[in-house]
Amino acid sequence: MKKLLTITTLLATLFSFNVFAGAQDIAKTFNASSTPAELVKSGWAGNDGGKGYKILQVIVKDSKKTAELHIDHSGKVIAAFDSIQTTKINDDFDYKMSATLEDWADMGTGESGPMYHMTFGGLSFEGPMGEAMENMGPFASFLVNIGKNIQN
Repeated sequence: MKKLLTITTLLATLFSFNVFAGAQDIAKTFNASSTPAELVKSGWAGNDGGKGYKILQVIVKDSKKTAELHIDHSGKVIAAFDSIQTTKINDDFDYKMSATLEDWADMGTGESGPMYHMTFGGLSFEGPMGEAMENMGPFASFLVNIGKNIQN
């Protein structure tokens, strides 16, 4: 019985494995970068509609692989989930980004910027477009971070 339970646990772990190295890894890399300070300086981090954090959702198209990050006024990730926690984001403050696994991996190289991927590279984007455009440098860094944490 104990062996069956162990095998069942192992199989459940393997089948629920997320394509991301993990939302916690993404958060750790993000928080250790210069991006949080840039987001505070630009005012991006404070534009949260009064809830105390912004939501960034990352979705791999044609799969069930997702991540959700909550970023507070310090510009740092305060919560990271390997699934979508918020069913409806507020497009005035929060972001939802979707791309195929191949497109996420391409973004991880940093060779093409966010505008390329939104125009030609398969990145779907929901959220405050003007705010994102004003923060293109940090946005590009975020996309590279996500792309680097994609596992084949």
